[in-house]
Amino acid sequence: MGDVVHILDGAVALYQRQYMGAQTWTARYKIRGMKGYVTCATGKRDLDEAKEVAREKFYELTADYRRGIAIHSRTFQRSVEAYLEDLAAAVASGKKTARTQRDNKAVIDRYLLPYFKNKAIDAIKQEHIEAYKIWRLNYWISGPGSKEETREYMRAGRLIKAKMPKKAQTQRSGEILILKAIFKAALKRKWITRDQIPDIEEDPREDNRRPAFSPSEWKRVEAAMGPYIESANGPVVQHDRKMLCGYMRFMFETGLRPGKEHQQLRWEDCELVETKAEFGTRKITHIHVRDDTKTGKRLAVSSEDTWSALQYIKSFSPWTKPRDPVFADRATGKPIKSFIHGMEALLKTVDLVTDRHGDKFAPYSLRHTYATDRLINGRVDVWLLAKNMGTSVEMIRKHYGQDEPQQRSEELTHDKQQLDMKTWIAMLTENPAMAEALLRKAPEGPTFDPDAPEAEPDPNLPQRRAKIRLSDMLD
Repeated sequence: MGDVVHILDGAVALYQRQYMGAQTWTARYKIRGMKGYVTCATGKRDLDEAKEVAREKFYELTADYRRGIAIHSRTFQRSVEAYLEDLAAAVASGKKTARTQRDNKAVIDRYLLPYFKNKAIDAIKQEHIEAYKIWRLNYWISGPGSKEETREYMRAGRLIKAKMPKKAQTQRSGEILILKAIFKAALKRKWITRDQIPDIEEDPREDNRRPAFSPSEWKRVEAAMGPYIESANGPVVQHDRKMLCGYMRFMFETGLRPGKEHQQLRWEDCELVETKAEFGTRKITHIHVRDDTKTGKRLAVSSEDTWSALQYIKSFSPWTKPRDPVFADRATGKPIKSFIHGMEALLKTVDLVTDRHGDKFAPYSLRHTYATDRLINGRVDVWLLAKNMGTSVEMIRKHYGQDEPQQRSEELTHDKQQLDMKTWIAMLTENPAMAEALLRKAPEGPTFDPDAPEAEPDPNLPQRRAKIRLSDMLD
């Protein structure tokens, strides 16, 4: 390598190397905070000229590194390619759906790559993540999206053009998960260390989950369905109200997602199945959710009540062939996209548009009610419930069963109730006068063995047993 000349306090080392038949100077750069070295030819044979080139290059490399631009390490774009390779393998093995692959790539292409593309994956710091969040917030109002008037996307095989939303919009949960996965792909290939991954967390946002119906509220809704249908002004309105009520019962029983999951449901996707039970057999309903939905195809299992709801719809719907939508428009036979307005009209008849906190009920409330009901009354394992609903255990814990503690108060307080009884007995022991007063008030009855089985239920039995135990205690 020959003589080495150091400049900039040793940050740059210059040495001569044969290049295209001539002796030129090559520079080796040590950038503060970066592991390893960067080596570049100056292309100069004169040492002073080589020093000038090396100084400029050093400052350029330093500035690039501080801005997070790749110098010799893997770029964010290369990490994206690695992530997409892993995602394609997951789709091929059935762990992920083709829709997830398509949607995630669309997010990467529109938001993540344009912002992080030329940065080194190991140079992306916390300040870059925070700056991205601000950029993303203004994407549609002052950023790149503000120049777009319409957007195009495919739905059910058709190209749809829609107006672009001109409003501030924070990053979605999906974007944060994708960004985390890209860093994980780089970590997996040892392009970065775990310490080099910034904190990538979703900003806290207002809780906008839809409320679930309590058992008493749902009873009010069910009781209102019949009169609501009967009060319809004409057969067309009556048909629409019947479909609404059938839809609500079905969604309450299955927990399907409003939207694509109910829109794509066909009669051929529903079947009544007889299975073995602890004693004999029982009937359950199988709902085959189609592939082109949020989480892909799955089998949702529910009770025979679901089948009853389906047969109710079939009794008045003119669209009942195997490939017809279950929730079909009376005139066109096309899927009904939303029941939100019809549901609100029904709830108004029982003054139940919002819950006790003022949160508005919506079709998604039926999914939340199903989940809460299964957690409380069904005592269903949360993993099994998540699988049946096509979601994750984390989402179940985060969004569903919010009323579970209230409705399972007996389990949460039964030991306290026992403690209260012990305290009460101790009080009676210390105060015989109070005990005698209670004995005089307790209902009288014939002589009997308080622990013997009874031919007829006796509503006063608990008090009589308490009287005998008090007498024994005071003797």
